[in-house]
Amino acid sequence: MSDEARPHDWPHHVLELRIHGIKNTPPTEMLGREQSELRQTQGDENGGFWWAPKQDEPDRDPDDAPGTIDPAVPPPDVRTEAYSWGRLARYGSGPLLFIGQLFVQLAWLLLAPFGLANSAYWTRRIPTQRAGGEWDAGVGGASLRIFALGLTLLYVCALGSVSLDLGVQCVTGTACTALPEAVTGFFANAPLSWRGPQLSLLSLVPIAGVLLLFLVSRRARARYEAAIFDAADRMGGRGVRRNGRLRPLASEGFWRTARVGSPTERLHLAAAFLLVALLLAWDRMFAGAAACVKLQTFVSGECLSAAFGSRDVLALSGGIIAAAGLTVTIILVGVFAETTSTGDAGDTSVDEFLRDRLRRTGTVTAWVLVVSILVYLYVGATLWFGGEYAAPPSGAFLGLATAPSIILGVLLAICISALGWRRGVPHWRSIALMTGAGLTFLAGVAQNPPTQNAAPGPLRLPLFAIAAVLTLAQLILVWRWPYFPSGRRAGPPERFRAEGWAGMGPGVVMLWSLGAAMILSTLLVLGVQGWLVSGSPPCGCATPPHAVLRPPIVYHNFGDVLPFIAIALALVGIGVAAAVLRWVPLLTTPRTRDGRRPLLEQVDAYRDGRIAASTTADRLALKILRARRLAALVHRGEPILGILAALLAVGFVVALAVSYSVVFRWIDALVGPALAVIAAAILAVVVENALTAKERPISIMWDLMCFLPRAGHPFGPPCYAERVVPELRDRVADWLTHDREPPEGLTLAERLRWRDEQEEAALGEKRPFSVVLSAHSLGAVLAVSTLFTLRPDDADRLRNVALLTYGSQLRVYFGRFFPELFGPDALGTLGSRRPLLGKADPWFTQVERDQDGDPVVIGASGASDPSLVQLLTQEDGSVAWINLWRRTDYLGFPVNSYRLEDRRPDDIDRGADEFGPPRYLVKVATHPDYQSAPQYRVALLDLIARLDAPAPPAPPASPGSPSNSS
Repeated sequence: MSDEARPHDWPHHVLELRIHGIKNTPPTEMLGREQSELRQTQGDENGGFWWAPKQDEPDRDPDDAPGTIDPAVPPPDVRTEAYSWGRLARYGSGPLLFIGQLFVQLAWLLLAPFGLANSAYWTRRIPTQRAGGEWDAGVGGASLRIFALGLTLLYVCALGSVSLDLGVQCVTGTACTALPEAVTGFFANAPLSWRGPQLSLLSLVPIAGVLLLFLVSRRARARYEAAIFDAADRMGGRGVRRNGRLRPLASEGFWRTARVGSPTERLHLAAAFLLVALLLAWDRMFAGAAACVKLQTFVSGECLSAAFGSRDVLALSGGIIAAAGLTVTIILVGVFAETTSTGDAGDTSVDEFLRDRLRRTGTVTAWVLVVSILVYLYVGATLWFGGEYAAPPSGAFLGLATAPSIILGVLLAICISALGWRRGVPHWRSIALMTGAGLTFLAGVAQNPPTQNAAPGPLRLPLFAIAAVLTLAQLILVWRWPYFPSGRRAGPPERFRAEGWAGMGPGVVMLWSLGAAMILSTLLVLGVQGWLVSGSPPCGCATPPHAVLRPPIVYHNFGDVLPFIAIALALVGIGVAAAVLRWVPLLTTPRTRDGRRPLLEQVDAYRDGRIAASTTADRLALKILRARRLAALVHRGEPILGILAALLAVGFVVALAVSYSVVFRWIDALVGPALAVIAAAILAVVVENALTAKERPISIMWDLMCFLPRAGHPFGPPCYAERVVPELRDRVADWLTHDREPPEGLTLAERLRWRDEQEEAALGEKRPFSVVLSAHSLGAVLAVSTLFTLRPDDADRLRNVALLTYGSQLRVYFGRFFPELFGPDALGTLGSRRPLLGKADPWFTQVERDQDGDPVVIGASGASDPSLVQLLTQEDGSVAWINLWRRTDYLGFPVNSYRLEDRRPDDIDRGADEFGPPRYLVKVATHPDYQSAPQYRVALLDLIARLDAPAPPAPPASPGSPSNSS
């Protein structure tokens, strides 16, 4: 900035705003100051802005070498602030009693599959959006919402298996030797000694469990979501004047509210009530017939006559109503998912027809919930007052004999179908193939032997073969469809090389979600089963064989399969690590300038397409080379996670297909206790967390799952970015306009309008103040999201704001997994191919492509608004974005290219020192310590200079131009 343009009465004219990443770096570390030196200028105990009022140089560490860059000392004329958001994603149960904290911590752990379902929503192909508050969900939106509902119902089955199935076996038999006598005595008195009242009372457990998950999620949202903040409300009204199709991150109201709200919550609660009612009625109708206990004999005449020939008309009618209501609820979940809104019914920025639709949706779902509760109460009353009825010989709850298996099978079919959503496979083709495969597979399962010594049905193998052929046809269709003429409408086949798992990300993430739900459900059911039988019978004798406690078959089978999944994944990891760590490769490295130490073992390019091995004996060089090798090993996360998804899918099929009376009997004695120990260990971690901390379990996981708005599962964890992005945007706008005061005498509405006008001018015109968003790791995602909200309504170029990222995963993770949000078309950068599992450099192919100038062809999205690079391009052609990375960083990558930077104005990526601050002991710099690298200070000053650069002079007019004609 020229001195003539500066009002010299302001102490600082540049704001350096530092944003931390996933490790919740405290403000003291971000600013290099003691806590006593910092002051919070905005925010609360969970997040906000911090700065050191005295920005002079603090006492230097005596171990620091001369010339060490101290992150606590900003350049002259720069005010450095830190924005802390980590506790927004980590806050736990709050000021509750220990028992309350314990249950809330367990509930947060159970919410993890819902968070993965929300992530899966954003991996789909998200269309560009129009203004007016309408949100176009795109292909797969309805199916994913139904998948999310299935996760809720899967939890209902797991909780019901504990209370209804294991519970009723315990109170009516002798298998539960660890159950307190007070419990068995309570159920021994009439009317609870009858099966009907027992089930009616025990059915409250799955209902209470679902309500607990709902309340925990709801409480967190009420505390953190951005709809309660004025910054989000002001930001939500922006963008109405924009025309055309907008990128999702730039669309109106993206960060203002979730895509899945109260109406879908009501439908999930209604489905839980209806499923429990259906299961209760099912047991009442079929418990009297021994043939109804197993799927293999369910279609027999004895079983069907027990239901439809029953004189218990009340239970039969309740079951039919519950089944019909559950079907209607599932349909409504899919219908309401197709087109949603970025506001609520009272939001005036939303078009009137959308507000009417939201009001109607709210009314309909409220009535559905009321009716579902009445149906549940009706069925429960029929069991309570309907008199005693015969129980099956095992005493098991028949409603759960097959329900978990059917739900798991349907969810698995949706996951396999989702593999083709991004790759353009027509939805109806996938539905037809997977429906046929599912029905054929179910018929094959019905051919399994009903008892241990019985022979399987003659059609079992042919039916399984047909199901396998149909599933294989779906997988081949997914892989080959982009190469068909009709499949090229989704874009050139080349584009899927720049997308996670070759464009199959939705199905992969949904398989993780389903796997997490099944693992937690299995540990819950088998863990409780293991505890219930852990005692000794009062008589000291052995438990009778007929009194053995049996959980639903799918949990037993998946518990047997789970160790094999873990072993197979471990073998893959060990094999890859052994192949990579057996030698020390020379990997290409970005050049580092302005550093304290020379870059060791510099490699600019791979000669003859081969990675050379190091022969150095220098200990310091070997230390650096091994750090690069270890970081490269960690970079293989994408293919490893893809293998995990495939193993889970195979595990689900095996768990559904086999009979536990025939298969895996030889490992039951080992697997059962092992899973019980795992469940106890998880419980111990949760208990310790409830006693000693306020963070959610596995807190880093929540940082990664919760940065995008809830859109898949209504009980999913809240999105902390719905507060973070509006607050960052508000701080940037405040800094750019803090020298301006509104005229006196304005009304509140006029003051808000005046403020919007000043913000608009400050973002699109040269100002004496500027902001550099300095973002580390996941903070880069938040900074990019903020920049898309800052675009001036009447311009395609953002002035006075620059971006400095370091340790970023924008290109290789977020850009590949969420292409419409952070991919090459949205950011204006080059795409990245997948990492290679077997190469010493997992990015070998991409390094070669970048150095040859051969980018991945991705196609255009059709968005009318600018990309991030276009938004940050200044009048002189320079891009106000610099990214620092190093080969020793296990989570840091270039955001544009591995090509060696040559300090051109449009270069974004630069190298950072691979050594930490010079101390007595040499430390290799990895993911932290970017701000203390000398390249950080140079990059910051370069960005300030780019914002301050004058516009190039206009070219001289030609003799025939209108300006020279008279």
